[in-house]
Amino acid sequence: MANFPDPLRILDLAQTRAASVLASVNHGQLDLPTPCDEWSVRDVMNKLVASTLLFASFGRREDGDPNLDLINPKDLIGDDPLGVYNSAALECREAWRSPGALDGMATSTIGEAKARSVLNARIFDTTVLSWDISRACTIEHCIDEEQASYVLRVANALVPAVRSHNRERYKDPIAFTESSSDLEKLISVTGRDPKWESLGQTD
Repeated sequence: MANFPDPLRILDLAQTRAASVLASVNHGQLDLPTPCDEWSVRDVMNKLVASTLLFASFGRREDGDPNLDLINPKDLIGDDPLGVYNSAALECREAWRSPGALDGMATSTIGEAKARSVLNARIFDTTVLSWDISRACTIEHCIDEEQASYVLRVANALVPAVRSHNRERYKDPIAFTESSSDLEKLISVTGRDPKWESLGQTD
């Protein structure tokens, strides 16, 4: 059986690529709609930062800050989305690379789980939210086949579990074909339309 890639390396790839997406967004695009119904680019960025900070605390085996609401995220990005995200991403990276972070159990948004599964949920969320932003702003998402394949395997286990815990989190999956790419399959599993296109740009 092929070796499963190192999750810490995939986390670094996902976070670096998410940062690249955020670096390409201009201020006038923050109010654009996204593939997340009723969520703007700003909303998704705030969720990305909130969830990154929340999962950093999970890596440290701490209870999450109750102010980090992933359903109705507060404004965390201010006027510096990239800087705020990079700070959160560094905190998350350090937490999950600390001694013993991948061992045993850890807290997640749906209860206790194996630490590696919790880290995989972080990788999943980073990947999908950066795709949301890239589609909304019609910019390159930078997600390669390795990352998409890894996160698809995570999604096939994670999304049904989250959906059974709270059906508000994900819509029903979208049908796909065997010829669909792993990224298209991944997005479909979350209930998003992989063919979703932005309705327009704001200068």
